[in-house]
Amino acid sequence: MAHEDGLLRELTTLRRGWGLEADRLRSRLGPLVSGWCEIHRTTSDRDARRVLREAISAAIAEFPADDRLAVNVALGIAPGAQHALLSDRIGVLADQLRVSERTARRRVDRSFVRLAAEIEAGTRPGDGVPDPNEGWFVKRLKVLVRLDTAEPEVTEERLIVATRDTLGRIAAQFTVPRTEDGRDGEREVVADARHGVRISAGTREGQRHFRWLLDLPRALDRGDTHTYSLVYRIRDGLPIRPSYVFVPLVTCESFEVRVRFHPRRPPRVVWRLDRVPPSVLADPPQPGELLPLDGADEVAQEFAAPQLGYAHGLRWLPGGDIP
Repeated sequence: MAHEDGLLRELTTLRRGWGLEADRLRSRLGPLVSGWCEIHRTTSDRDARRVLREAISAAIAEFPADDRLAVNVALGIAPGAQHALLSDRIGVLADQLRVSERTARRRVDRSFVRLAAEIEAGTRPGDGVPDPNEGWFVKRLKVLVRLDTAEPEVTEERLIVATRDTLGRIAAQFTVPRTEDGRDGEREVVADARHGVRISAGTREGQRHFRWLLDLPRALDRGDTHTYSLVYRIRDGLPIRPSYVFVPLVTCESFEVRVRFHPRRPPRVVWRLDRVPPSVLADPPQPGELLPLDGADEVAQEFAAPQLGYAHGLRWLPGGDIP
């Protein structure tokens, strides 16, 4: 019942203002509605709007005609219901049903209670083994890359949001990019849990890609958040590509990266990579706007809503050793 109440609150908020026609639609969706439709897999408001319309249409398919109309008008889906205010759409519904506006509003409220119940009934977890790559998305990712240590070290802290109930296991992946000369061979990477998870298993996929299963300290339900942190260490002693990039495969609302260079091996130049096709990363470097190191030999950059499938991060040209 608690999730059903939460769904009803989120759906009630969604029907305000322009409804599904609102600007920045994805940012207006609550975690329960987002999880129901897997909005984190969409790449634009237009795509999210289409997914929502299809999901809502399927959810209300067995509703009485008047209830279907009430939902579609309240959300601004029905033709002629694209008004800036819910009160105006209530007037449209009242005219179509030939009832008072008070009765039309009660019809909307009743229909949304039923819609929330329908969504809740249709999204309860089944008996199958859940995919650890699904059922959650990243709200915030903070990364520290240390090049001043004996071996390259990457610390990731993620704040995740569950999009289904009883989420108890997730997956983490790490890829060591091929060096520019292509002669790096098989890599060795180890992962340690700093906090928030326990590593239950790890596998190598090819020479440079690694995957770990992570057990959460408690099962999360839809809308719950959790923070955890992992440290990756590249143990093989081979050169690394002079860059760190994040290519989101599911929605990440915020990404921050900080690279700490060795004080005796500062880079010649550092620049930002923003929405770069991953295939371009293997091309010869083309420095963009140069970023200075601060007094701690660090460079940091933030990325709001990094785009799915594109690379975001930092790249640099290595410098020589300073005696």
